[in-house]
Amino acid sequence: MTLISHKDQIHHDLAGEDILHSSDTRFIEYRRKWDENPKNLDHGEFPLHLDIEVTSSCNLKCPFCATTYSKFNNGYMKWETAKKILDEAGEKGLYACKFNFRGEPLLHKELGRFIKYAKDKGIIDVFFNTNAVFLTEEKAKMLIDSGLDRLTVSFEGFDKTVYERNRVGANFEEVVANVERLRSLRDKLGVSKPKIRVQTVLIPELKDRMSNYVEFWEDRVDQVSYNDMEPSVDAVLQRIKQVKSTWICPFPYQRMTIMWDGTVTVCKNDYNGKLALGNVNHDSLEKCWIHSLKTLREQHRKGLAHEIQACRECPLRMSELTKIL
Repeated sequence: MTLISHKDQIHHDLAGEDILHSSDTRFIEYRRKWDENPKNLDHGEFPLHLDIEVTSSCNLKCPFCATTYSKFNNGYMKWETAKKILDEAGEKGLYACKFNFRGEPLLHKELGRFIKYAKDKGIIDVFFNTNAVFLTEEKAKMLIDSGLDRLTVSFEGFDKTVYERNRVGANFEEVVANVERLRSLRDKLGVSKPKIRVQTVLIPELKDRMSNYVEFWEDRVDQVSYNDMEPSVDAVLQRIKQVKSTWICPFPYQRMTIMWDGTVTVCKNDYNGKLALGNVNHDSLEKCWIHSLKTLREQHRKGLAHEIQACRECPLRMSELTKIL
């Protein structure tokens, strides 16, 4: 079998504008490389995108989220670590960064400082995902002033009961009001950013109600989307763990992830740092990208992804392989 993936097949847009559309020539170059580099197995000299975890802590306990069950050490990224990352990223021409990985970014008191510094360094696509519980008027103004390009609000559906059962610790009415206020404030100030996307996990309760979900959100945000629910490791791992294939993950040709303490890992699905490449406090990102990732790229090219534990258990690989088995 041949499966050389280059796109995130888990994410789907349903309605609204394409918030990744831009006439900016550098942005167009970025998205072209995002699609073409994995196809051509071209990693370039530096990642196109960095996932920068400002904190691993989260205020909610969602039943479908790995953060709820994983036992990793929580903490907050120091300004010195973020500055070191962004200084090198700016020098190397990084196109994009997302300020989250496992936790809720709005918990970090210096988030606005991080965003502004990234924009000052020339990073053209700066964004993050949030549950929006702490998206107060003050923080909404901060996000606009800092130059944030886009924001993805994680919100299960449109019904209070379903939402609060899945976003444990959140209040339906308050979060909807937070999102509405951000858009209203943005429009009142006469600016176009941040673009706002709402995104749900396709939980069983929503599968036959997606039109209602779109109807509820399409006038409140710029784009409505969903993510497939990640396959259960226990349910499919025994079936596919030894499957040999030429499936090649796109991430080692697009992006890297940096945890709050500076640990650099291969991808955004490596929640426990099993694929750690180094630490930005004493290793350069360029070294991690070019040299430390070399062996993993070679293993994938040889069809040996199943021999790497973190890759074997990866939901993206599972999603791709279960389509053909």
